[in-house]
Amino acid sequence: MCGICGFFDPLTTSPRAVLEAMTQSLAHRGPDDVNIWLEPDQSIGFGHTRLSVIDLERGQQPMHSMDGRYVIVFNGEIYNYRVLRQELEQFGHSFSTDSDTEVLLEAYRRWGQECLERLQGMFAFALFDRVDQSLFLARDRTGIKPLYYHRGSQGFFFGSELKAVLAVTTLSRRLHYPALVEFLVLSYPTPPRTFFEDIHELEPGSWLQITKQGMRQGRYWTWSRQVVPCPEPRALELTEQALIDSVGEHLISDVPIGAFLSGGIDSSLLIALLAKVHHRPLPTFAVAFDAVGYDESAYARLVAATLGTEHCEITVKSGDGDLSLLDRILDQFDQPFGDSSAIPTFLISQEARKSVKVVIGGDGGDEMFGEYRRFHYADLAQKVGRLPRWSLSAAQCVMKSVEGVAPSLARQSRRFLTAAAYRDRRRVLALSCYTFPEDLSEILRPHAMERTSGYTEAMWSECGTRVGPGGPEFVDVTISRALPGDYLRKVDMMSSAHGLEVRLPFLGERVLDWSAKLPYALRSDKGLLRSLVAKYLPREISNKPKGGFGIPFDSWLGEGGRKEIQDSLLSPSARILDLIDATYVRQLLSCFAAGDWEQKKMSRYNLYQRVYFLWALERWLTRWKPLV
Repeated sequence: MCGICGFFDPLTTSPRAVLEAMTQSLAHRGPDDVNIWLEPDQSIGFGHTRLSVIDLERGQQPMHSMDGRYVIVFNGEIYNYRVLRQELEQFGHSFSTDSDTEVLLEAYRRWGQECLERLQGMFAFALFDRVDQSLFLARDRTGIKPLYYHRGSQGFFFGSELKAVLAVTTLSRRLHYPALVEFLVLSYPTPPRTFFEDIHELEPGSWLQITKQGMRQGRYWTWSRQVVPCPEPRALELTEQALIDSVGEHLISDVPIGAFLSGGIDSSLLIALLAKVHHRPLPTFAVAFDAVGYDESAYARLVAATLGTEHCEITVKSGDGDLSLLDRILDQFDQPFGDSSAIPTFLISQEARKSVKVVIGGDGGDEMFGEYRRFHYADLAQKVGRLPRWSLSAAQCVMKSVEGVAPSLARQSRRFLTAAAYRDRRRVLALSCYTFPEDLSEILRPHAMERTSGYTEAMWSECGTRVGPGGPEFVDVTISRALPGDYLRKVDMMSSAHGLEVRLPFLGERVLDWSAKLPYALRSDKGLLRSLVAKYLPREISNKPKGGFGIPFDSWLGEGGRKEIQDSLLSPSARILDLIDATYVRQLLSCFAAGDWEQKKMSRYNLYQRVYFLWALERWLTRWKPLV
């Protein structure tokens, strides 16, 4: 895990100073080494902050190819680099280091853009061809490693985080209103959109090339299901082997490795397989909560005791919330981020970094093997959607009539019936949204609503392609939108804040390829993974219900934190009031202060999540001061 940044043809009188500022903004991502490189004419420059994991002594970047033609900065890990190195050596390539960076550099030298299809790992990199005077950028298949860029009259700038691009102080900071819509509806903007109109995120599985003549973009990978009939016993065998192979690949490191252990199916299984292939005690890290309904630490302790790991546990207590900590977390994201599970992810990363540089995480298991309840709801919504339209309309009327008596039930039913009315993948967004698009007029001020006109429909139509049964279509959209926009962004940003690298075996190429072939019936409710867990761990683990990594936001804040948020958001100087209707803010915060979520006809979770959204947006507006 590192930080990369750079520019091409910058319109500035002090390119070195700009590059140094960009690089310094990423110091937290790579605390072990910092380097910059500038072409003599200063038309191209790279910056790199390094977390040393492979070839600690000789893996410095920016790195030059053996023939001097190419220069690269790279963030991530190439897990099959030793295999690629052997293949390249057969073609006559030689190496001066044992790093995966040099292998990547020589792979591009040999195969060009086609090398992307050979890479197994997580990566974002930029490579400059000094002969062709071209810049090539690429990102891994699912978007584990981030990459942002700006192209305009002042030149081309890129970085691992938005703050690296924003270090170029002359760039415009205009608010991108479609990203605001996505944030309010889904809790995150999806690539290529960011909250800044002129800064974009390179999409997962994509590449981009810049020359003096212009820019080209393309995709080298897209999630594609190619279901292969397979009996369950054989599917179980192949799933286990794919995971064992992936776990083994993810252990390649010259520094000690630990693992996150939530006590859930995914992380528990990975720890069991790690114990199988690692053959020595592994540090594990868990978060405990004192709030009922959130704590899974007992399961984590059971797994740790069964497998003999060196277990470390931190406890998140009610009333411990510190707004300065919350602000630090939100500032790390560079743009509003609405998933409050970022808080425990930040805290456990902080604890893990005290003893290791690298941890294994269980993210991606839900997407690859189908655990989210929404997957099942999508399947049911498709079946209900076959009923006559009049019956769906009648059901909507019934649910509307009980809003005053059972607001939470009415809201959830509205969400489900809205989804059922769609005949395509738009039902996925209807089941995923925090805010119904038709409710945006209640939330946004008129001028902001006008600026978002038409985008809601466009966002919905992006998911309108007709595909198979409800369950698989939810997987498709989750992998393309929620995974890079929410889950992977959270893991990268919260771990990188502490100079910690998180590896995700569930998103390894072997698992991706095998999961795409699984019949939906075998993906449902993680039946295969539960069977594997039962093979290695007590039944209490394999039979446990799906949990989450959320945080009891209201109780964690405590009374003092809640009041501080309320006072800040209701202040006449609150930036959020430039975009969000003041009446809506007052009503929401009144419910928040009173703990009366039914007044707003929503669940307790939805109420506190919306307040979290507001604070995240306010914090971002205050720090980055975008033009609205």
